[in-house]
Amino acid sequence: MDTEKALVSEKKEDEETNKVAQTPPKLFGSCRFTVSILAFFGIYHLMALRFNLSIAMVCMTSDPTQIKNSTVHENLICDNSTSNSCSDSELEFSWDKPFQGLALSSFFYGYIITQIFGGYTSDRWGGRNILLYGMLVLSLGTIGIPVFTRLDKHFLIVIRIIQGLASGFAFPSVYNLFTVWSHPSEKATLMSICFAGIPMATVTTYPLVSWFCSTPLGWDLAFYVPGFTGVLWCLIFSQVIYNRPEDDPKCSLEEREYLTKTRNITTKHKVPWAQILRSKSVHALWMTHMCSATGYYLVILNISLFIREALEFKVLKNGFLSMLPSLGMLIFSITGKLFDCLRTRTSLSLIFLRKLFNTIGFWVPALLFLVLGALQSYQKVEHVVIVASSLTVHELCMTGGFYFSHSEIGGKHSGVLFGITNTFAQIPGFVTPTMVSYMTPNGTLDEWYDVYRVVGVIYIIGGLTYLVFGSSKLEDWAKEPTTEENNEANDELFIEEQSKLN
Repeated sequence: MDTEKALVSEKKEDEETNKVAQTPPKLFGSCRFTVSILAFFGIYHLMALRFNLSIAMVCMTSDPTQIKNSTVHENLICDNSTSNSCSDSELEFSWDKPFQGLALSSFFYGYIITQIFGGYTSDRWGGRNILLYGMLVLSLGTIGIPVFTRLDKHFLIVIRIIQGLASGFAFPSVYNLFTVWSHPSEKATLMSICFAGIPMATVTTYPLVSWFCSTPLGWDLAFYVPGFTGVLWCLIFSQVIYNRPEDDPKCSLEEREYLTKTRNITTKHKVPWAQILRSKSVHALWMTHMCSATGYYLVILNISLFIREALEFKVLKNGFLSMLPSLGMLIFSITGKLFDCLRTRTSLSLIFLRKLFNTIGFWVPALLFLVLGALQSYQKVEHVVIVASSLTVHELCMTGGFYFSHSEIGGKHSGVLFGITNTFAQIPGFVTPTMVSYMTPNGTLDEWYDVYRVVGVIYIIGGLTYLVFGSSKLEDWAKEPTTEENNEANDELFIEEQSKLN
């Protein structure tokens, strides 16, 4: 009976949303569209400045203990037909393997710490401000890497940790931004535009850094160029974007009413930590998020290793094969519009669509990972296509699946909620490299098949978790207080202020 009532209640909410969305203000040229476009470039820089070191490092340092890998790195980055400008003998640094690993992982040491703090501060003071300041620190740190690394290599570790801390504040703030600057009927479309910056960053960073390394200025450009464009983004964002539609003088009255009609405004922000930690939906969400991140990090961080070791490709021209998964994700980012069309033009409920997109996004890639071993060893391109297709289809989870549940069940606490789930989602960033190195000591196809089978099982678990326990219904602890409760809260605040004055 309770389930039937919940479904009826959700159906009514969907009908009210559709009714409001029948005549929305035009999207193109609107303030909310501007927010999504600038957020796209913000997300792009957040990801590009995270991964550029892993690509630039092969142009920065040699590893005399790994002669075999140095040849492969030259093939990956340099143009062998021109010169040996990237040969190990001419590289500027000679860092050992432990330090290289520390340099690459140091970002995540800071990043995992500030996720929850980032969500809380964005909910408290606005996603716009936290995103802006986080990006500014990240960009300035990137600009400083060439100079400080030459002074002492340990400065690189310090800068990367600081960048991770700043990024941990910035990334969850995007959810708060769209909680304020999007209508439920357009949220999938606007957030899909924004999060298309993730695959776009990984698609373009590899060939750009490769080209930078081949120029006379060398690897320095891999940090100066994105660092200065990040600062430029901060300047534009600070002048154009506001915390709320009510604060933006460029926002028309029609659009302002459209965005605020489905959003309640609270006068006091208090995070219900105990209720959040007891929520089944929250636990399902962080588990789903962590399972999703496992596949993402495994493919994105290890695709070049898989191609080089197991498939024995000698040269990856401009990183074409390595960027295929991200290219597929970028193309599939348009499915956010499909989700919005299905929601507004059909009678399908919101939670049904969420679980439909999410289940397809998890279980189809799981199937692809599990059947990868059925290919013949000589079908090298087919191996890459299947791995790329798995991450491409998984993009459905980002455009219509669990990725939107943070704001739907958390409401005004969406930033905190994303901070919690994204903290768990960073665990695979540490685990997957160790898992791969342990499971592939010889780098054979059979060893890599076992790795992908493990990830396939994890994807099945992630899809099943959200299918059974996932929710898109606002939790009781996230609901706005009644008018009477608001008045009581305001009275309490007034009494507190008076007591301080006295």
